[in-house]
Amino acid sequence: MENWKELPGYEGRYEVSDEGRVRSLKTGLLKKPTLNEKDGRLFILLWKNSRKPKLRRIHRLILETFRGPCPIGKEGCHNDGNKRNNRLTNLRWDTPKNNHADKIKHGTTNRGERCGIAKLTLKQVKKIRKDKRLQRIIAAEYGVLQNTISRIKNGKRWAYD
Repeated sequence: MENWKELPGYEGRYEVSDEGRVRSLKTGLLKKPTLNEKDGRLFILLWKNSRKPKLRRIHRLILETFRGPCPIGKEGCHNDGNKRNNRLTNLRWDTPKNNHADKIKHGTTNRGERCGIAKLTLKQVKKIRKDKRLQRIIAAEYGVLQNTISRIKNGKRWAYD
């Protein structure tokens, strides 16, 4: 059964549920979340006494309501790696280090080819590692700096693959 609690700081205005939903106490209607295209998380706009709404991430609202304020040095984590699954059973406060380890485990980290500024693919990196030519020649072929090739060959870049 879905449990509802008043949202701290917004008492008398909003409630959140352990199923990851938010509703207005004034209208009784559910608030429709919006997807943040950059980070993939769901958020809503909440109004208090001012005319300006405040953007709030849903996973944090759920955790703050049911688990209390975020402890210092912690952040909201999704146990299954799905940023849209904001059920209380899927959320926890944890360290950034553990959150990053989860991203690696779930395959949701943006390292390697998934990184927005990556110029090389994993296939190219593996080929570069085997290439015996001069690093400056390899760099020119792939359109990267010689330093990039050096770091790949020394295991300082793409070290996890």
